[in-house]
Amino acid sequence: MIDLKFPPTTIVGKPVPKNAFYKHLEVIAKIKQHFVEDVASINWLYKLAPSTINVEDGKQVHEIVVFSASLKSKDCPNDVFLFIDRNMPRHVVFILEYEDRYKVLLNYKAWKDGQNSQFDIIKTFATDWLTAERLLLTLEGQTMDALYEAIAGQVSGFGTRKAEDTKRIVELEGLIDKAKREVESLQKRIRNERQLNRQMELNGAARGIKKQIAQWQSEFQETKFVNSDKNIQYSEQLKQ
Repeated sequence: MIDLKFPPTTIVGKPVPKNAFYKHLEVIAKIKQHFVEDVASINWLYKLAPSTINVEDGKQVHEIVVFSASLKSKDCPNDVFLFIDRNMPRHVVFILEYEDRYKVLLNYKAWKDGQNSQFDIIKTFATDWLTAERLLLTLEGQTMDALYEAIAGQVSGFGTRKAEDTKRIVELEGLIDKAKREVESLQKRIRNERQLNRQMELNGAARGIKKQIAQWQSEFQETKFVNSDKNIQYSEQLKQ
């Protein structure tokens, strides 16, 4: 079994039949095919909750389950894990395994409504493929909310510890990507424009967008590492 060195009280270590995730749900043929052809097996590794570790319940997060998925194909589509996440009323971390390499995948999600009945997937975070020696997740935080955000900060590489910081970085990534596409479109128009005054107007617009991109990139870096000097390890405190 994959060993993340989590407290013994969190260990579940049980196989989960693949059809348990979809047999009572409507599932399109393509996703069912990916379950069958791309996933060899799924195991429930850990349960992180106030009942298993020394943390307080969260306002948004009440339980985190850690699944391992042994893959038949390294290029298994993420739609399998999005499907699982969207239909589970708890937060999930996946450890993907393929030929002695491991990838941590987390579909970062938040409740859609005040009833805590349905999730929005905000962004999928994943590490590179890692050796067993480099497969590491540190449990940090004194509430379930903080614990989840710390895991998300590790998997994403953002180093964030707060939901607002993680969501802002995701927002900034989207804004920067969109603005870069706008600059590329303007540059193409400039190359095709014959009138000098119009070229100058388009160049001015491109410069304005580039300036905004630089500001967003600066905020991105500042937000990404703002808590890097404040990360406190709580692993020993979490052991019961």
